[in-house]
Amino acid sequence: MTGSAKRTYGTGGITWLGPRRARLRVRLPSETGQRTKVVHVAQQDRGGRGEAVAALETFAREVELECNRTEPVVRTLGDLMDAYVEHCRRTGKRQGTIESYGMTTKRLTPALKTKPIDKLTAHDLDQFYGELAKTLSANSIRQTNAVLRAALAQAVKWGWIVANPTAGATPPSKFKPKREAIAMADVNKMITHAQTPKDDGGDGDDVLAMAVTLATLTGVRRGELAGLRWDDVDRESCSIRIERQWIPGSGGQYLGPCKSSDGARTVVLGTEGMALLDRYRRRIADLLNREPEGWLLSYDAGATPLRAKALGAAITKLAKSVGVTATTHTFRRASATELMASGVDVDTSARRLGHTTEVMLGSYVLASDDRAVAAAGTLETRLAVRGLLLANLLPVADADVQAGTSAGEA
Repeated sequence: MTGSAKRTYGTGGITWLGPRRARLRVRLPSETGQRTKVVHVAQQDRGGRGEAVAALETFAREVELECNRTEPVVRTLGDLMDAYVEHCRRTGKRQGTIESYGMTTKRLTPALKTKPIDKLTAHDLDQFYGELAKTLSANSIRQTNAVLRAALAQAVKWGWIVANPTAGATPPSKFKPKREAIAMADVNKMITHAQTPKDDGGDGDDVLAMAVTLATLTGVRRGELAGLRWDDVDRESCSIRIERQWIPGSGGQYLGPCKSSDGARTVVLGTEGMALLDRYRRRIADLLNREPEGWLLSYDAGATPLRAKALGAAITKLAKSVGVTATTHTFRRASATELMASGVDVDTSARRLGHTTEVMLGSYVLASDDRAVAAAGTLETRLAVRGLLLANLLPVADADVQAGTSAGEA
């Protein structure tokens, strides 16, 4: 048998080009066209046909494997961060946490974002941290490293990479400079400056003054401070209920539960603190000609709460205007420091601030209502001695005092 004799088999076809040469052809399964291959076999009549058929079957399997073989998936660091953020959202991470992870993605350089994660090295990360150091603080770079470490650890769990490259990276070391608690005289300076009428004839900012005062008295977080409502105040027990916080997010802020591990908590005020809150309430009531309601710290009669970020910026700006360095957290730290210095037990202090006892340096005895009341009175007395003159803040006219006394007697 010679020349162009053809034979079709189940796996393809064979064309004999000579007694010992055969062209194998296999049609591609999902494409038009075919693959061919020329093989040398024994003579057709002496076992060559069987060898050609066997070679055709082998060739068909090779073509099938080649067609079914998928290209290896190249996952970049940007792909991983997007997948990790979505994973965190699905598993119930806080919105603020998710958005902070998104901020880390935005910090990635284009080269690093498109880098395949299986090619990512500790050296790449160290170079990246070096670039970030030109514009970011060491703490921000450490936070970036922590997010990347968590995301790459998840990639290991998913089987995308075999090892986490952040294990060999070197972010800036953690160095905590010794912090001095803000002097109560400086807090008083800030409050007084906020209340002082403006040079252009504008009124003082009683809302900002009250925010600074409450932050010092209660030690609440920035978002919790902005989340206070008038119905959180219980005059009978002289306390404020802390059960929500405003959390900054993309496009604004959203309301969420307290950050405290135990959830909502109650902060007791002493006599001076409650009297100050009453004076503030009366001042707002005079402006509204009715009892205030809604958000406690608000510039439109309680209808709109303060934005947490805007509150933080306003307090920092106020501090700079009187030559002081402070953020909203400064007053939380000051409140904790003064509580401990006043001899209040760690557990009571921790519950008041919504901390864990570990953060408050240990656990001693369980708090009680009596201790909570004592803590409030002790703190306010100590703050007054150190320069925070609560009784002089938000003064009211004698007629208002008389009216308040008559109402109390009634």
